[in-house]
Amino acid sequence: MMERRKQGASVRQWIEEERERLSERAYALAEDCAFYGAFYAQCVESTAADAHEVFLETPLAYNYFRENLHRLDCAGVLRFYKLAAIHHTIRIVRRRKKDLDWQEMKSAMEQVYEMNGQELEMAELLYGCSGLYRSGFYELFHKTTARYLFGDRILSGFSFAFIGNFWYNSYNGFMASFGGYVPFHVRMKSAL
Repeated sequence: MMERRKQGASVRQWIEEERERLSERAYALAEDCAFYGAFYAQCVESTAADAHEVFLETPLAYNYFRENLHRLDCAGVLRFYKLAAIHHTIRIVRRRKKDLDWQEMKSAMEQVYEMNGQELEMAELLYGCSGLYRSGFYELFHKTTARYLFGDRILSGFSFAFIGNFWYNSYNGFMASFGGYVPFHVRMKSAL
């Protein structure tokens, strides 16, 4: 019990440290492009809230993330932020195909999250899958989450469903906060 609390305190600290660091980078990007800066600043904040909730505050049975809390380290927290950025970027570009350019969004994402070549290649493959085989994208993303965060190659049905439900709710929560006060089309007109 004491070990779990200690691990939770470390994870809480790592979530906040990455939130602060990535937020600074997103706000710096806003000087070049207000839309991308605002998008990724909100993405960072939403991901921090999601991380607190799913790793620390939701003691549900079959919570894949909380079950693997003992395997999470500082690098894993950063990978979680990167996965959320990849997921939300792909979803919004696919949803707003006419308004947003994948290459520009990917470049902005790379700037904020300091993605390496393998991570950019992973993002490119996931984006390609989302266009060619839309329903397959979700399955691939759920498996990618488990593999990239914890190295798991095999998921139980419960874990797979939990991860899928998590990303669905994460994106919807993110979009509700991003477009809540200033509608998306207004952000686009004023920023691009």
